[in-house]
Amino acid sequence: MKQKIVILIPLVLVIVAFAGYRFFSNQKDKEPDSVRVVKSKFEVSVVSMGELEAFESSNILIPAVLLDRTIHIRHISITDMVREGTLVEKGGYVATLDPSEVEENIKNVQEDLDMLMVQLENARIDSSINLASARDEIRQSQDNVLDKEIKVEQSIYESKAIQRQAKIELEMAQRSFDHKKRNYLQQERKHKTWINRYQDKIKEEEKQMAVLEQLKTDLVVKAPSSGVVVYARDERGNKVKVGSSVGRWSPKIAILPNLSTILSVTYVKEIDVNKIAVGMPVKINIDAFPGHVFDGKVIKVANIGQDIPDQFLNGFKVDIEVDPGKFDLLPGMTAMNRFVVSSMEDQLMIPRPALFLSDSTSFVYKKEGMRVVRQPVTTGGENENFVRITHGLEEGDKVLMHPPE
Repeated sequence: MKQKIVILIPLVLVIVAFAGYRFFSNQKDKEPDSVRVVKSKFEVSVVSMGELEAFESSNILIPAVLLDRTIHIRHISITDMVREGTLVEKGGYVATLDPSEVEENIKNVQEDLDMLMVQLENARIDSSINLASARDEIRQSQDNVLDKEIKVEQSIYESKAIQRQAKIELEMAQRSFDHKKRNYLQQERKHKTWINRYQDKIKEEEKQMAVLEQLKTDLVVKAPSSGVVVYARDERGNKVKVGSSVGRWSPKIAILPNLSTILSVTYVKEIDVNKIAVGMPVKINIDAFPGHVFDGKVIKVANIGQDIPDQFLNGFKVDIEVDPGKFDLLPGMTAMNRFVVSSMEDQLMIPRPALFLSDSTSFVYKKEGMRVVRQPVTTGGENENFVRITHGLEEGDKVLMHPPE
Protein backbone atom coordinates (compact mmCIF):
# COMPACT_ATOMS: atom_id res chain seq x y z
CA MET A 1 0.00 0.00 0.00
CA LYS A 2 2.81 2.38 0.91
CA GLN A 3 4.51 1.54 -2.35
CA LYS A 4 1.36 2.54 -4.31
CA ILE A 5 1.17 5.86 -2.45
CA VAL A 6 4.82 6.58 -3.22
CA ILE A 7 4.17 5.87 -6.90
CA LEU A 8 1.02 8.07 -7.06
CA ILE A 9 2.50 11.15 -5.34
CA PRO A 10 4.83 12.12 -8.25
CA LEU A 11 1.98 11.59 -10.73
CA VAL A 12 -0.33 13.93 -8.77
CA LEU A 13 2.40 16.57 -8.58
CA VAL A 14 2.85 16.45 -12.37
CA ILE A 15 -0.91 16.86 -12.94
CA VAL A 16 -1.10 19.81 -10.52
CA ALA A 17 1.93 21.48 -12.16
CA PHE A 18 0.42 21.08 -15.61
CA ALA A 19 -2.95 22.49 -14.48
CA GLY A 20 -1.19 25.45 -12.88
CA TYR A 21 0.78 26.07 -16.03
CA ARG A 22 -2.41 26.03 -18.13
CA PHE A 23 -4.16 28.36 -15.67
CA PHE A 24 -1.42 30.98 -15.67
CA SER A 25 -0.98 30.66 -19.42
CA ASN A 26 -4.68 31.37 -19.95
CA GLN A 27 -4.49 34.32 -17.61
CA LYS A 28 -1.54 35.66 -19.59
CA ASP A 29 -3.41 35.20 -22.87
CA LYS A 30 -6.33 37.18 -21.46
CA GLU A 31 -4.06 40.12 -20.57
CA PRO A 32 -4.66 43.02 -23.01
CA ASP A 33 -1.82 44.04 -25.33
CA SER A 34 0.33 46.81 -23.91
CA VAL A 35 2.95 49.21 -25.30
CA ARG A 36 5.51 51.50 -23.72
CA VAL A 37 5.45 55.28 -24.02
CA VAL A 38 8.33 56.29 -26.28
CA LYS A 39 10.11 59.56 -26.91
CA SER A 40 11.00 60.24 -30.54
CA LYS A 41 10.47 62.60 -33.47
CA PHE A 42 6.79 63.47 -33.91
CA GLU A 43 5.56 64.54 -37.32
CA VAL A 44 2.14 65.90 -38.28
CA SER A 45 1.39 65.07 -41.89
CA VAL A 46 -1.25 65.02 -44.62
CA VAL A 47 -1.45 61.84 -46.71
CA SER A 48 -2.81 61.54 -50.24
CA MET A 49 -2.49 59.10 -53.12
CA GLY A 50 -1.05 60.19 -56.46
CA GLU A 51 0.64 59.09 -59.62
CA LEU A 52 4.05 59.78 -61.11
CA GLU A 53 4.30 62.02 -64.16
CA ALA A 54 7.16 63.55 -66.11
CA PHE A 55 7.69 67.29 -65.72
CA GLU A 56 8.30 67.51 -69.48
CA SER A 57 7.14 65.11 -72.17
CA SER A 58 6.38 64.80 -75.87
CA ASN A 59 2.83 63.89 -76.83
CA ILE A 60 2.04 61.17 -79.34
CA LEU A 61 -1.15 62.40 -80.99
CA ILE A 62 -3.60 61.18 -83.57
CA PRO A 63 -2.69 62.01 -87.20
CA ALA A 64 -2.95 65.76 -87.83
CA VAL A 65 -5.30 65.02 -90.73
CA LEU A 66 -7.96 63.87 -88.27
CA LEU A 67 -8.02 67.38 -86.80
CA ASP A 68 -9.20 68.70 -90.20
CA ARG A 69 -12.90 69.52 -89.88
CA THR A 70 -13.48 68.37 -93.46
CA ILE A 71 -12.81 64.83 -92.23
CA HIS A 72 -16.06 63.68 -90.70
CA ILE A 73 -14.54 61.07 -88.39
CA ARG A 74 -15.14 61.96 -84.76
CA HIS A 75 -13.68 58.86 -83.13
CA ILE A 76 -11.33 56.13 -84.25
CA SER A 77 -10.28 53.09 -82.23
CA ILE A 78 -6.79 51.78 -81.52
CA THR A 79 -6.30 48.27 -82.93
CA ASP A 80 -2.68 47.73 -81.89
CA MET A 81 -0.17 49.42 -79.60
CA VAL A 82 3.29 48.74 -78.21
CA ARG A 83 3.45 47.75 -74.55
CA GLU A 84 3.68 50.54 -72.02
CA GLY A 85 7.30 51.10 -71.02
CA THR A 86 8.66 50.17 -74.47
CA LEU A 87 11.71 52.19 -75.51
CA VAL A 88 11.18 53.53 -79.05
CA GLU A 89 13.43 55.49 -81.38
CA LYS A 90 12.36 58.60 -83.27
CA GLY A 91 10.11 57.48 -86.12
CA GLY A 92 9.60 54.08 -84.51
CA TYR A 93 6.27 52.27 -84.47
CA VAL A 94 3.86 53.11 -81.64
CA ALA A 95 0.28 52.21 -82.60
CA THR A 96 -2.17 51.38 -85.39
CA LEU A 97 -5.59 53.01 -85.73
CA ASP A 98 -8.64 51.24 -87.19
CA PRO A 99 -8.74 51.92 -90.99
CA SER A 100 -12.32 50.67 -91.60
CA GLU A 101 -14.08 54.06 -91.34
CA VAL A 102 -11.36 55.73 -93.41
CA GLU A 103 -11.70 53.11 -96.14
CA GLU A 104 -15.48 53.54 -96.10
CA ASN A 105 -15.05 57.29 -96.57
CA ILE A 106 -12.61 56.71 -99.43
CA LYS A 107 -15.17 54.46 -101.10
CA ASN A 108 -17.92 57.08 -100.72
CA VAL A 109 -15.72 59.87 -102.05
CA GLN A 110 -14.73 57.74 -105.04
CA GLU A 111 -18.39 57.11 -105.83
CA ASP A 112 -19.09 60.84 -105.62
CA LEU A 113 -16.13 61.53 -107.91
CA ASP A 114 -17.35 59.03 -110.50
CA MET A 115 -20.83 60.59 -110.45
CA LEU A 116 -19.45 64.12 -110.78
CA MET A 117 -17.23 63.10 -113.69
CA VAL A 118 -20.30 61.73 -115.48
CA GLN A 119 -22.26 64.90 -114.74
CA LEU A 120 -19.39 67.04 -116.01
CA GLU A 121 -19.18 65.10 -119.24
CA ASN A 122 -22.97 65.39 -119.72
CA ALA A 123 -22.79 69.13 -119.06
CA ARG A 124 -20.07 69.52 -121.68
CA ILE A 125 -22.12 67.54 -124.22
CA ASP A 126 -25.27 69.57 -123.47
CA SER A 127 -23.28 72.77 -123.79
CA SER A 128 -21.84 71.72 -127.10
CA ILE A 129 -25.23 70.72 -128.55
CA ASN A 130 -27.20 73.70 -127.24
CA LEU A 131 -24.60 76.28 -128.21
CA ALA A 132 -24.20 74.75 -131.69
CA SER A 133 -27.98 75.02 -132.17
CA ALA A 134 -27.92 78.61 -130.91
CA ARG A 135 -25.11 79.48 -133.32
CA ASP A 136 -27.16 78.04 -136.22
CA GLU A 137 -30.10 80.21 -135.21
CA ILE A 138 -27.82 83.27 -135.11
CA ARG A 139 -26.53 82.53 -138.61
CA GLN A 140 -30.06 82.09 -139.91
CA SER A 141 -31.13 85.30 -138.21
CA GLN A 142 -28.16 87.12 -139.68
CA ASP A 143 -29.00 85.85 -143.16
CA ASN A 144 -32.55 87.06 -142.62
CA VAL A 145 -31.26 90.54 -141.73
CA LEU A 146 -29.16 90.63 -144.91
CA ASP A 147 -32.19 89.57 -146.92
CA LYS A 148 -34.31 92.35 -145.39
CA GLU A 149 -31.59 94.89 -146.09
CA ILE A 150 -31.68 93.93 -149.78
CA LYS A 151 -35.44 94.32 -149.82
CA VAL A 152 -35.13 97.78 -148.30
CA GLU A 153 -32.67 98.77 -151.01
CA GLN A 154 -34.98 97.44 -153.72
CA SER A 155 -38.02 99.23 -152.26
CA ILE A 156 -36.73 102.71 -153.21
CA TYR A 157 -38.56 102.35 -156.50
CA GLU A 158 -41.75 101.30 -154.76
CA SER A 159 -44.40 103.29 -153.00
CA LYS A 160 -43.88 104.84 -149.62
CA ALA A 161 -46.01 102.16 -147.99
CA ILE A 162 -43.93 99.33 -149.42
CA GLN A 163 -40.73 101.10 -148.39
CA ARG A 164 -42.11 101.53 -144.88
CA GLN A 165 -43.05 97.86 -144.73
CA ALA A 166 -39.57 96.81 -145.89
CA LYS A 167 -37.92 98.91 -143.17
CA ILE A 168 -40.23 97.45 -140.49
CA GLU A 169 -39.35 93.93 -141.56
CA LEU A 170 -35.64 94.85 -141.46
CA GLU A 171 -36.01 96.23 -137.93
CA MET A 172 -37.82 93.09 -136.78
CA ALA A 173 -35.13 90.89 -138.35
CA GLN A 174 -32.44 92.98 -136.67
CA ARG A 175 -34.14 92.70 -133.27
CA SER A 176 -34.49 88.95 -133.69
CA PHE A 177 -30.81 88.75 -134.61
CA ASP A 178 -29.79 90.79 -131.57
CA HIS A 179 -32.04 88.68 -129.31
CA LYS A 180 -30.52 85.44 -130.56
CA LYS A 181 -27.01 86.79 -129.95
CA ARG A 182 -27.93 87.77 -126.38
CA ASN A 183 -29.59 84.41 -125.87
CA TYR A 184 -26.44 82.71 -127.08
CA LEU A 185 -24.29 84.63 -124.60
CA GLN A 186 -26.68 83.75 -121.76
CA GLN A 187 -26.62 80.07 -122.67
CA GLU A 188 -22.86 80.17 -122.97
CA ARG A 189 -22.53 81.69 -119.46
CA LYS A 190 -25.05 79.22 -118.04
CA HIS A 191 -23.30 76.19 -119.46
CA LYS A 192 -19.93 77.55 -118.40
CA THR A 193 -21.25 78.04 -114.85
CA TRP A 194 -22.52 74.48 -114.74
CA ILE A 195 -19.25 73.10 -116.03
CA ASN A 196 -17.22 75.21 -113.58
CA ARG A 197 -19.47 74.10 -110.74
CA TYR A 198 -18.90 70.44 -111.52
CA GLN A 199 -15.17 71.08 -111.93
CA ASP A 200 -15.03 72.80 -108.52
CA LYS A 201 -16.90 69.92 -106.88
CA ILE A 202 -14.52 67.46 -108.49
CA LYS A 203 -11.54 69.44 -107.17
CA GLU A 204 -13.04 69.38 -103.66
CA GLU A 205 -13.63 65.65 -103.83
CA GLU A 206 -10.14 65.06 -105.21
CA LYS A 207 -8.72 67.13 -102.36
CA GLN A 208 -10.81 65.11 -99.91
CA MET A 209 -9.56 61.91 -101.50
CA ALA A 210 -5.94 63.04 -101.16
CA VAL A 211 -6.51 63.85 -97.47
CA LEU A 212 -8.13 60.45 -96.85
CA GLU A 213 -5.33 58.65 -98.65
CA GLN A 214 -2.82 60.52 -96.51
CA LEU A 215 -4.83 59.68 -93.40
CA LYS A 216 -4.86 56.00 -94.35
CA THR A 217 -1.07 56.11 -94.46
CA ASP A 218 -0.84 58.04 -91.18
CA LEU A 219 -2.99 55.50 -89.30
CA VAL A 220 0.28 53.80 -88.46
CA VAL A 221 1.37 56.13 -85.64
CA LYS A 222 5.08 56.70 -85.13
CA ALA A 223 7.09 58.34 -82.37
CA PRO A 224 7.97 62.03 -82.85
CA SER A 225 11.11 61.51 -80.74
CA SER A 226 12.96 58.82 -78.84
CA GLY A 227 11.80 57.78 -75.39
CA VAL A 228 9.81 55.37 -73.23
CA VAL A 229 6.15 55.00 -74.23
CA VAL A 230 3.68 55.79 -71.46
CA TYR A 231 -0.04 55.43 -72.17
CA ALA A 232 -2.02 58.68 -72.01
CA ARG A 233 -5.24 59.14 -70.06
CA ASP A 234 -8.61 60.12 -71.51
CA GLU A 235 -10.96 62.80 -70.18
CA ARG A 236 -12.28 60.30 -67.58
CA GLY A 237 -8.83 59.50 -66.28
CA ASN A 238 -8.71 56.01 -67.85
CA LYS A 239 -5.57 54.87 -69.61
CA VAL A 240 -5.69 54.83 -73.41
CA LYS A 241 -4.98 51.32 -74.67
CA VAL A 242 -5.92 48.86 -77.43
CA GLY A 243 -9.67 49.21 -78.02
CA SER A 244 -9.82 52.80 -76.75
CA SER A 245 -11.25 55.52 -78.98
CA VAL A 246 -9.38 58.71 -79.80
CA GLY A 247 -10.43 61.70 -81.87
CA ARG A 248 -10.47 65.44 -82.33
CA TRP A 249 -11.54 66.09 -78.73
CA SER A 250 -9.23 63.47 -77.17
CA PRO A 251 -6.22 63.37 -79.50
CA LYS A 252 -3.54 62.07 -77.11
CA ILE A 253 -2.52 58.43 -77.56
CA ALA A 254 0.63 58.25 -75.45
CA ILE A 255 3.47 60.36 -74.12
CA LEU A 256 7.25 60.18 -74.29
CA PRO A 257 8.34 61.56 -70.92
CA ASN A 258 11.62 63.26 -70.13
CA LEU A 259 12.71 61.08 -67.21
CA SER A 260 15.24 63.60 -65.89
CA THR A 261 12.54 65.20 -63.72
CA ILE A 262 9.72 63.13 -62.23
CA LEU A 263 6.70 64.55 -60.42
CA SER A 264 4.22 62.94 -58.10
CA VAL A 265 0.87 64.51 -58.96
CA THR A 266 -1.85 64.26 -56.34
CA TYR A 267 -5.08 65.93 -55.23
CA VAL A 268 -5.30 67.22 -51.66
CA LYS A 269 -8.71 67.56 -50.01
CA GLU A 270 -9.91 71.12 -49.59
CA ILE A 271 -9.94 70.77 -45.79
CA ASP A 272 -6.17 70.07 -45.86
CA VAL A 273 -4.94 72.27 -48.71
CA ASN A 274 -4.27 75.24 -46.40
CA LYS A 275 -1.62 73.10 -44.68
CA ILE A 276 0.27 72.60 -47.96
CA ALA A 277 2.80 75.16 -49.21
CA VAL A 278 5.41 75.35 -51.96
CA GLY A 279 8.75 74.08 -50.70
CA MET A 280 7.20 71.74 -48.09
CA PRO A 281 9.05 68.39 -47.74
CA VAL A 282 7.18 65.24 -48.71
CA LYS A 283 7.88 61.59 -47.93
CA ILE A 284 6.83 59.35 -50.80
CA ASN A 285 6.15 55.61 -50.91
CA ILE A 286 5.96 54.09 -54.38
CA ASP A 287 4.20 50.76 -54.83
CA ALA A 288 6.81 49.57 -57.32
CA PHE A 289 9.56 49.95 -54.68
CA PRO A 290 8.12 48.68 -51.36
CA GLY A 291 10.12 49.46 -48.25
CA HIS A 292 11.86 52.51 -49.75
CA VAL A 293 10.89 56.08 -48.91
CA PHE A 294 11.63 58.78 -51.49
CA ASP A 295 12.16 62.44 -50.67
CA GLY A 296 10.09 65.06 -52.45
CA LYS A 297 9.33 68.76 -52.42
CA VAL A 298 6.12 70.64 -53.27
CA ILE A 299 6.68 72.83 -56.34
CA LYS A 300 3.12 73.86 -57.20
CA VAL A 301 -0.29 74.07 -55.52
CA ALA A 302 -3.35 74.76 -57.67
CA ASN A 303 -5.39 77.89 -56.93
CA ILE A 304 -8.67 76.38 -58.11
CA GLY A 305 -10.20 73.16 -56.85
CA GLN A 306 -11.71 70.42 -58.96
CA ASP A 307 -13.33 67.02 -58.55
CA ILE A 308 -10.88 64.38 -57.36
CA PRO A 309 -10.85 61.51 -59.89
CA ASP A 310 -12.91 58.48 -58.75
CA GLN A 311 -14.03 60.30 -55.60
CA PHE A 312 -16.98 62.52 -54.75
CA LEU A 313 -14.73 65.15 -53.22
CA ASN A 314 -13.32 68.51 -54.18
CA GLY A 315 -9.54 68.76 -54.16
CA PHE A 316 -6.58 70.85 -55.23
CA LYS A 317 -3.91 69.53 -57.56
CA VAL A 318 -0.41 69.48 -56.06
CA ASP A 319 2.82 68.81 -57.99
CA ILE A 320 5.70 67.25 -56.04
CA GLU A 321 9.23 66.96 -57.42
CA VAL A 322 10.62 63.51 -56.54
CA ASP A 323 14.26 62.68 -55.90
CA PRO A 324 14.61 59.29 -57.67
CA GLY A 325 17.95 58.43 -56.09
CA LYS A 326 19.31 55.29 -57.74
CA PHE A 327 15.88 54.03 -58.84
CA ASP A 328 14.34 54.22 -62.32
CA LEU A 329 11.01 55.94 -61.76
CA LEU A 330 8.45 55.81 -64.57
CA PRO A 331 5.26 57.82 -65.15
CA GLY A 332 2.11 55.97 -64.18
CA MET A 333 3.54 54.45 -60.98
CA THR A 334 1.26 54.82 -57.95
CA ALA A 335 2.62 56.87 -55.06
CA MET A 336 1.52 57.63 -51.49
CA ASN A 337 2.54 61.18 -50.54
CA ARG A 338 2.99 62.21 -46.91
CA PHE A 339 3.28 65.98 -46.54
CA VAL A 340 5.26 66.82 -43.42
CA VAL A 341 3.28 69.73 -41.93
CA SER A 342 5.36 69.96 -38.73
CA SER A 343 8.16 68.02 -37.06
CA MET A 344 9.25 68.03 -33.38
CA GLU A 345 12.12 66.12 -31.78
CA ASP A 346 11.98 64.22 -28.44
CA GLN A 347 8.21 64.03 -28.05
CA LEU A 348 6.27 61.50 -25.98
CA MET A 349 4.08 59.35 -28.21
CA ILE A 350 1.64 56.47 -27.95
CA PRO A 351 -0.20 54.57 -30.70
CA ARG A 352 -3.57 56.05 -31.58
CA PRO A 353 -5.56 52.95 -30.47
CA ALA A 354 -4.12 53.38 -26.95
CA LEU A 355 -5.92 56.73 -26.45
CA PHE A 356 -9.53 56.75 -25.27
CA LEU A 357 -12.14 59.50 -24.94
CA SER A 358 -14.98 60.01 -22.51
CA ASP A 359 -16.98 63.23 -22.21
CA SER A 360 -14.27 65.15 -24.10
CA THR A 361 -11.64 63.83 -21.67
CA SER A 362 -8.63 61.96 -23.02
CA PHE A 363 -7.22 59.09 -20.96
CA VAL A 364 -5.21 55.89 -21.19
CA TYR A 365 -5.18 52.61 -19.25
CA LYS A 366 -1.80 52.68 -17.52
CA LYS A 367 -0.19 49.63 -15.93
CA GLU A 368 1.20 50.15 -12.44
CA GLY A 369 2.68 46.88 -11.23
CA MET A 370 -0.09 44.25 -11.13
CA ARG A 371 -2.92 46.74 -11.44
CA VAL A 372 -4.30 49.02 -14.20
CA VAL A 373 -5.35 52.63 -13.58
CA ARG A 374 -7.28 55.07 -15.73
CA GLN A 375 -4.81 57.91 -16.36
CA PRO A 376 -6.01 61.29 -17.78
CA VAL A 377 -3.63 62.74 -20.37
CA THR A 378 -3.20 65.92 -22.39
CA THR A 379 -2.52 65.55 -26.08
CA GLY A 380 -0.76 67.86 -28.52
CA GLY A 381 -1.77 66.62 -31.95
CA GLU A 382 -1.76 63.35 -33.83
CA ASN A 383 -0.74 61.84 -37.14
CA GLU A 384 -1.84 58.72 -38.98
CA ASN A 385 -0.15 56.40 -36.41
CA PHE A 386 0.63 58.19 -33.14
CA VAL A 387 -0.72 60.69 -30.63
CA ARG A 388 1.58 63.24 -28.99
CA ILE A 389 1.33 63.33 -25.18
CA THR A 390 2.17 66.60 -23.40
CA HIS A 391 1.08 65.72 -19.85
CA GLY A 392 0.11 62.64 -17.83
CA LEU A 393 2.71 60.07 -18.91
CA GLU A 394 6.46 59.51 -18.71
CA GLU A 395 8.81 57.76 -21.08
CA GLY A 396 8.76 54.02 -20.46
CA ASP A 397 5.25 53.89 -18.95
CA LYS A 398 3.16 50.95 -20.15
CA VAL A 399 -0.35 51.58 -21.49
CA LEU A 400 -2.95 49.14 -22.77
CA MET A 401 -4.02 49.02 -26.40
CA HIS A 402 -7.51 47.81 -25.40
CA PRO A 403 -9.73 48.44 -22.38
CA PRO A 404 -9.25 45.82 -19.65
CA GLU A 405 -12.06 43.40 -18.87
